[in-house]
Amino acid sequence: MEGILLFLADLASRLLTSRWFWILCLLLFLGFLLLTLYRRAKLAALEKVSYTRAFSTDGIFVGEELELRESIRNPSWFPLFGVRVEFFMPSGVTVDGIVCKEYQKLTSVFHIPPFSTVQKAHVLRADRRDHYRLYNATIEYRKNEFLFSVPLDFYAYPDRYDADAALAPDIYHAGNTISHRKYLEDPFFLSGIRPYQSGDPMRAINFKASVRSFSGGVRQLMCNNYDSSRKYDSMIFLDLTAYPEAVFDGTDQIEQGLRAACFLFCEAVTNGGRVGFASNCCVGDAHFVHLPCGSGDTHSKRILEHFAEITGFAQRDYSMTALLEQLAPSLTAGTDLYLITPFVSSKMARLLHALERAGRNVCIIELKGRRIA
Repeated sequence: MEGILLFLADLASRLLTSRWFWILCLLLFLGFLLLTLYRRAKLAALEKVSYTRAFSTDGIFVGEELELRESIRNPSWFPLFGVRVEFFMPSGVTVDGIVCKEYQKLTSVFHIPPFSTVQKAHVLRADRRDHYRLYNATIEYRKNEFLFSVPLDFYAYPDRYDADAALAPDIYHAGNTISHRKYLEDPFFLSGIRPYQSGDPMRAINFKASVRSFSGGVRQLMCNNYDSSRKYDSMIFLDLTAYPEAVFDGTDQIEQGLRAACFLFCEAVTNGGRVGFASNCCVGDAHFVHLPCGSGDTHSKRILEHFAEITGFAQRDYSMTALLEQLAPSLTAGTDLYLITPFVSSKMARLLHALERAGRNVCIIELKGRRIA
């Protein structure tokens, strides 16, 4: 024991009399001082940063992609390295290849020079129809947390309904005739110029515009885009009543019905005319969904947003027969009525027959569920 004490005493005396020991202590002290000053300066700079984010668009169809663009600004003279911005992404989307099966925490790392703004983009794909919302973002540095209230949302509309052949040709209704052609263009009303698409007729090619159009250094064919010659009203009714005669698994009735409604809506808008939508499923404080026939981007966007917002948990106060009795009389003459339903009761059939006798074109699209034997 005495030998160990003597060894330690000798080592201490050598260290205290060594010049290199004191140089090392001075370097450690300077390093600690610089680290403390750096942390304080970084903390002061983080208090001044501003953070914003935005989507490249506020609505996409299921399976499509959009960008989430983050932007962070450093208004101070101090460079910020390794700034970690964290936020939660709801389930039902894929972000940069990461599938969010539940609320997923994502982290963006920024290196921000003084007096500059740095941006970062994430690619999002909608895997499920829904109205998605993002709320806050945080920056955590040591034991300090900086909260940014940056609410943001986007809509995922129903995926494409590949059932064109299964639907009646009434969607191509034009006046008193029915055509299997999707486009009846009016050659006297030019609405713009667009790139050539496979199947466009030669008469639609605009050679003057093609001479001036280049894409990637290659000359591009351009075509005239004509207005549709059809100007008719279409009202889409979606019946989400759970009929015992047609049993669906889970939310399959809602998803199948919304895909069919979205397909009809997109086809009707593409082929001209005004479109409306009604359903006996509640959205918000209303007892049912009712958007009268209309046109324009704002009206179309509202209908698509309702497609995204309808859920299986929503209240249903009206039967489809009661909804038809209330809304059908207000439809203008010549309005085409499309009813998407899994079952047509005898009372509903009589009502639809009366509407047909009144001169309205009625098309019933039946949802296929699991029939009870």
